[in-house]
Amino acid sequence: MSQNDQDRRRTNRVVFTMRAPLSTGFDSSSLIEDSSTIDISEIGFRLRLRGKVVPGQIVNVFLNSHSEQYRVVWTSPASTDDYLIAGLEIIRPLPDA
Repeated sequence: MSQNDQDRRRTNRVVFTMRAPLSTGFDSSSLIEDSSTIDISEIGFRLRLRGKVVPGQIVNVFLNSHSEQYRVVWTSPASTDDYLIAGLEIIRPLPDA
């Protein structure tokens, strides 16, 4: 990541990888299980997934056995495989710790 990219960020990111299944709809066929976080921040995270999401779409991401709603902000193909990289922003910010 270039220095200019880091300067544009609203919050700092921390490298953190964990499994993060997500649902793109209301039925079980819309569950994308092959996805994981790349890094996280206070307002969202970058996700690597094998599936399809589009900017503006609202998805439910399952972290630690409960789900939260996120907005897909951007997507980009991964460089070496058939995965997609997506930037997600939480819709309801987490409470202050």
